Amino acid sequence: MKSGVLCPRCQKLIERGDYNETDIEVMKTLLELEESKFSVLRDVIYHKSYKADNMYVIVLSGNKLTPFILSKIAKKLSEKLEGKVRIIERTSSLRKMASQLLLPANVLGVNILWLPDGSWQSIVRVSRSDFKTLPAEKELLEEILTKLSGMEVRIRFE
Repeated sequence: MKSGVLCPRCQKLIERGDYNETDIEVMKTLLELEESKFSVLRDVIYHKSYKADNMYVIVLSGNKLTPFILSKIAKKLSEKLEGKVRIIERTSSLRKMASQLLLPANVLGVNILWLPDGSWQSIVRVSRSDFKTLPAEKELLEEILTKLSGMEVRIRFE
């Protein structure tokens, strides 16, 4: 990654579509931050990045990630990538992922909506008063949550 030439394994991951140019751009920036100021990134595992419009959502995991450190890293990434950045800790809980993505909006809960054809959607319930505090448009956030979770996600205001 540092040299700009990928190893055969990483090249295959890109060719398969597991990673894309956004991931490479974010990984290079994370390496720069790790070397300059954020040595805590050495103990962090990078999973995936999603870019929609001018917003980057970066999925990481690691034991030393605190909300304070995540906010500092997100701010530096935002400056370098020239867009909004949200860092989300990898988890199997849709509620936790939605809470991290929609911050400062408050997630009231997550429900499952069963459709007549037997399929289902997850509904993330958000307070109606938090509509204006969302970090991006509702449709964009739904798209990102769907990619993050691997299931159809809708946001509903109550």
